[in-house]
Amino acid sequence: MDHKVWLIASLLGLAGPSLSAAADAIRYQPPEAWVLDPPSAPDAPVAADAPFRMLYLDNQIRVLPDGTEEAYTAYRLKVLKPEALPAGNVQVAWAPNDGGITIHYLRLIRDGRATDVLASSPFTVLQREEQLEQSVFTGRQTATLQVPGLRVGDEIAFAATVSRREVGFGGRVAGLMQMPVVGMPGAFRFRLLWPHDRKLAWRGASDLPPLQVTSSGDDDVLEVDTNNPKGAVPTEGAPPRYNVRRLVQYSDFGSWADVSRELAPLYEKAAVLSAASPVKAEAAAIAARMADPTERTQAAPRLVQDRIRYVFVALDGGNYVPATAEETWRRRFGDCKAKTVLLLALLRELGVQAEPALVNSAGGDGMDQWLPGPRTFNHMIVRATVKGETVWLDGARLGDRYLDNLPSPYRWALPLNAQGADLEKIPARDRGYPLITELVDIDATAGLDQDARVSLKTIVRGDEAFVVRTKVAGLSAEDADRALKSYWRQQIDWLPPDKVSWSYDERPMALTLSAVGRGNPGWKGDAAQGRNLGIPHAGFFPPDPLRRPLDQDQSAGWTNDFPRFRCSATTVRLPRPGGGFAWSLYADPMNRRLGGVTYWRASSLDANVVRAVMSTHSYEPEVSPEEAKVVNAAIPGFNNNQSSISEEKSAGGPTRQKASRPPFDDTIDWLAAPTPCSP
Repeated sequence: MDHKVWLIASLLGLAGPSLSAAADAIRYQPPEAWVLDPPSAPDAPVAADAPFRMLYLDNQIRVLPDGTEEAYTAYRLKVLKPEALPAGNVQVAWAPNDGGITIHYLRLIRDGRATDVLASSPFTVLQREEQLEQSVFTGRQTATLQVPGLRVGDEIAFAATVSRREVGFGGRVAGLMQMPVVGMPGAFRFRLLWPHDRKLAWRGASDLPPLQVTSSGDDDVLEVDTNNPKGAVPTEGAPPRYNVRRLVQYSDFGSWADVSRELAPLYEKAAVLSAASPVKAEAAAIAARMADPTERTQAAPRLVQDRIRYVFVALDGGNYVPATAEETWRRRFGDCKAKTVLLLALLRELGVQAEPALVNSAGGDGMDQWLPGPRTFNHMIVRATVKGETVWLDGARLGDRYLDNLPSPYRWALPLNAQGADLEKIPARDRGYPLITELVDIDATAGLDQDARVSLKTIVRGDEAFVVRTKVAGLSAEDADRALKSYWRQQIDWLPPDKVSWSYDERPMALTLSAVGRGNPGWKGDAAQGRNLGIPHAGFFPPDPLRRPLDQDQSAGWTNDFPRFRCSATTVRLPRPGGGFAWSLYADPMNRRLGGVTYWRASSLDANVVRAVMSTHSYEPEVSPEEAKVVNAAIPGFNNNQSSISEEKSAGGPTRQKASRPPFDDTIDWLAAPTPCSP
């Protein structure tokens, strides 16, 4: 699914058909008869500081009866500034067994005269892997050519055609074309041709003009043209489905069930184990240790994640065709497809119902509104059923140990089975525990004229905890100590940490960072007038206004930071008051739901010990336009006052909150559930 992007496309921010091929040799010949001449460049002013002027960008795709796609790309640009001279580095990349590439022309145009660059400077073919650092192995080759003599004021015109056929699609096709979303002068065209007897569906984004199909010989033709497009207006703060702009989709898969049925046999075949398979032995060992289906299900992804390293392999149709479970086990590496197949084989050996499922790593918001097709997805996981409940397992992750800690980052999934499954919505799952918990204990019992003893803890749970733990664990003790002290100095500037430590608890997937030291938390006033202190981590920031310019879609919802659950708990141990003073606590309680977020705070003053706990907890992934109006109206009156402690002259002064008991005590286990972080 990965594609090399032309330099011109990266300059423009455009997504178009990439060029890939199977053979080392590059063919040089004119375009075929079905290709139209490039569009004429329209007149339009160019910004004074524009580095280049795009004259045209032309993409034409022809679908052949066997499902092969011939993708023609042509562009012409003028270099206006030195910053655009890198456009003279023309590159083409291809992968084995994908198709063939034909270069039609590469011209340097100066003062209206065109020079055939290919007559004296053919492309040079290089064998290299560009993404090995990301464990991506595609087997691609790259052809490169440096246009000789390119100067500011010159123009480059280039055209090539790639034939491509996706092995796993069974002769079907699916794809998309992104028209320009930024404002720029130039002519832009997308043209799609397919045989009359092929039932191909197409769909244009709502901001494109109405699209119509015409005929050309034996083909139907869909064409989208735009000249000097203005920038597409994004809808600020909206979920991704509201910001699909100038996109054309096409597919001859009739339904999501067609996609499911077409791809399912590839994974069923790859998951079959031989009688003597070592994978069977691994499954038997798990079964011998545990009989509970939940425990068995937890053990299978642990084995795949821990013992099979991730490497993306796109060779021999590997974009959608997986390696077998036994091959993956033998070589001990694989991509999401290979890991999914191995996980399927293990789970089925353990008696757990499971099937592969396609997802989009960006979440897939709005996927149900797209045409059905495999290219909508870029990742694969397992859908398992355990004790009647659906769980989603990802063999390509690391650190997953317990089913109740699994994240739920995907909105939609497409299970693959022989009957053909429909697109399945994955419910947004809230976390029942804080992802970040901050604990502050300030012991000022020795007096306010000297530094207090301070104990700090930050508990991080989930993926971030695993990532940080991995990094810290790889450091020497001395380097880890320095890194943690630097972290705490950045978090609390008034506390130089004397001692730091860290620990990781696998069961709750929690990293605990700790520090102790002495410092002044910010007492103000004096012994004569009385002291006061703003309690650390005991005040809310009001929500941000949910407003967007009037030229944007006012009917669109708003994306919430979900799942988000952050808790802070502060203890301040005070000296006994003297001189006619008494301690007073100003801390209004709060328990309010606003814009998909719960704001909650409780506090107490008891026996010269102040305790305050507060949390911010997102419970919905989106905010409706109606709720956004409620949020905006509530912001002026939102209680964003920081809680505070003060000495008052009269005993039993104006304590704002009187709790019957502290909101927590020193025996609380902050990793247990439930924690005192919510109502």
